Amino acid sequence: MILRPYQRKNADEILACLERGVRGVLYVLPTAGGKTVVVVGGVIRTVVDHGWPTVFLVHRRELLQQSVRQLAAAGIDAAIVDPDHDPDPTALVHVASIDTLKARKARLGSWLRTIRLAVVDEAHHTVAPGWQALLEAMPQAQRLGVTATPFRGDGKPLGDLFETVVRGPSVMELTAAGFLCPAEVWAPFAPDLSDVKVSRGDFSAGDLDRVMNNDKITRLALNSYAARMPGEPAIAFCASIDHARRVSELFSTVGGWTSVSVDGNMDTADRDAAISGLAAGRIQVLTSCALISEGTDIPVVAGAIFLRPTKSCQLFMQQAGRVLRINPGKQRACIIDLADNVKNHGMPEADRTWSLQHGLIPLSHRTVRCPECHRRFAPAPCCPGCRRTFRGQDAAPVIRRLEQLADSMIRHLESDELERLAVSERDLERIARVKGYRSGWVYHARARLAARLAKQYEMRRYA
Repeated sequence: MILRPYQRKNADEILACLERGVRGVLYVLPTAGGKTVVVVGGVIRTVVDHGWPTVFLVHRRELLQQSVRQLAAAGIDAAIVDPDHDPDPTALVHVASIDTLKARKARLGSWLRTIRLAVVDEAHHTVAPGWQALLEAMPQAQRLGVTATPFRGDGKPLGDLFETVVRGPSVMELTAAGFLCPAEVWAPFAPDLSDVKVSRGDFSAGDLDRVMNNDKITRLALNSYAARMPGEPAIAFCASIDHARRVSELFSTVGGWTSVSVDGNMDTADRDAAISGLAAGRIQVLTSCALISEGTDIPVVAGAIFLRPTKSCQLFMQQAGRVLRINPGKQRACIIDLADNVKNHGMPEADRTWSLQHGLIPLSHRTVRCPECHRRFAPAPCCPGCRRTFRGQDAAPVIRRLEQLADSMIRHLESDELERLAVSERDLERIARVKGYRSGWVYHARARLAARLAKQYEMRRYA
């Protein structure tokens, strides 16, 4: 398993933290950036060579075999712990579902106490009930959390379980380097959500289904798919299981495309066959409510159709990340947004601000929607779709997001997070003043800012 330069660097940083005895390390890398390669080929491979009993924790049973295959690719034989299998005393590495370990924690207590490294996939789930008790049942274990979205929809931060962050390149940096596909967003429709209630931080499922499970909207999605990426493999993210089934039905009967809906009530073999059919080209459009938002890797997928509005930036980023993977012949990731998710959360490559102590910091990520071709993009002088020119505020590419933060928040955020928000020397001077940094910090931060802005300029050339 060959690691890219940034992957090798991140693996070395994680190993250095473990060597120092850091109890909880959170590794953050965008979806499709190769988190598993870093963790399996760079970290687990090393600690296993030193004899560390390791458990790789996944939050869905469907990911057990996928994880075993990924470990095998790195030359690591892993055993499975699930309702049908106890830990293998001859195996140094196990893959286990969270639910299995939580349910059998007492019976597996002696084995859990031997674990030296607990790797937590999709670590943004870790503050859910039962997690703390499970990790406490592994008193010797250091924790390595892995996620593309280090924040939760309910706003709970991850600082209780992780104390140090290792951050990989951003979506923008990976795209500019050719490791992710550039995203193009088309927004031909904006739903009226004024009567949709909000429950537990997101739109009420029942109300959302009532608004979005609408044949008029689905036909618009169908027409947009036919216009922007006809026949290309795509995933439609829907508001409910019934909605996903109806969308699939119309794509098949009206559009003539081969479409299948997948959900958790299906037989596992049928669900796997549908996902592999999309990967092999036998199916053009896969529809789902929530089943394939996380952990499903299908590099050939070229498009996403957003039919589920969400207030969760975490869910939005997970869904957008499904289509950013590079694949031979794939030039771009096409997103058809009929949910206004990009307007509400920003472009997929926008740099979100967060911290272990505060979770996601709610800052605006302004976008522009072209009235001619309906392309949505970060503010720029002209539309990247039809080249229509813009003037005034729509053309301004600089958004001074640091000005949205009060001094009290600046005092609590790490300097690297603050630098990501800075767009001028004035911003750097404010950070230094509030944080009490010396003038030399501004000098070096200015050079880092210039390098970052240059990278962003290169990124815009993809448009």
